[in-house]
Amino acid sequence: MPYSFSQLNTYRTCPRQYEFANVKKISRSISAGESFGSSVHNTLSKWGKLEIGLGSRGLGLGNQLALFQSVEEESPLPLSFDTLSRLWHQSFIFQGYASKVDGDKARAKGEVLMQHFFEWWIEKEREVLAVERGFRLKEGKDSKDSKDSQDLIIAGRFDRVEEDSGSSNVIDFKTGGLRTQEEVDADLQLSIYALAAEQEFDMPCTKLTLMFLHEDGITEVHTSRSDGQLAEAMQQIDVLSGDIEDAQFDPTPSLGACGRCPYKGVCDAAILS
Repeated sequence: MPYSFSQLNTYRTCPRQYEFANVKKISRSISAGESFGSSVHNTLSKWGKLEIGLGSRGLGLGNQLALFQSVEEESPLPLSFDTLSRLWHQSFIFQGYASKVDGDKARAKGEVLMQHFFEWWIEKEREVLAVERGFRLKEGKDSKDSKDSQDLIIAGRFDRVEEDSGSSNVIDFKTGGLRTQEEVDADLQLSIYALAAEQEFDMPCTKLTLMFLHEDGITEVHTSRSDGQLAEAMQQIDVLSGDIEDAQFDPTPSLGACGRCPYKGVCDAAILS
């Protein structure tokens, strides 16, 4: 079966949590943070698809700026901040917040994030290859003649991919805490994106970007992957998927993992502070 990075990461955090979520499929409520993140991703997905649909891909900066200034007569949704703001309010999810007051505060916070994103967007020409595009990464683990030969399938989705001088830049949106350069350089999800981008777009992937959106601005952390790092990533995926297939779901509790786990109330191994 295909695995997503989210599933592999859950298993890596705690196999018991993976079992509850993906094998036993125990229902859980969505958190405020997850709700806010989904709202941001949904908004920027709609914006990117509108961007592509209006033909901004490949435009020079001057024409790109002119596009959202002059397209209003031709389209009900010009590429303007007003449109982005409208998309944000249409996409905002109230589920997960303790009260309407908390939801309204989060919606106002998101308005600020959209302003920062729009200011980032108009800084330069942007040639968009894909927005919210799904992929399936396949890798033969053994020779074709072997009885044990099989495809390793990873399913995923790009938030946004731009072309830059004949290579791709995969941009992943984040609304959580900032990560260090060292963490980003070792991030398994970005390694998967690098492998999938070369497969999907038939060009080298020379830049991987985590874009952190916060009220005080946007922080971009860039990285890349060598052939050796990509080979190591495939080995990690192989090990994790193999353990899942073998149903190795022994818990690995810790204060950090259990504190964030949505199943801590039903897990007999949970460590609670």
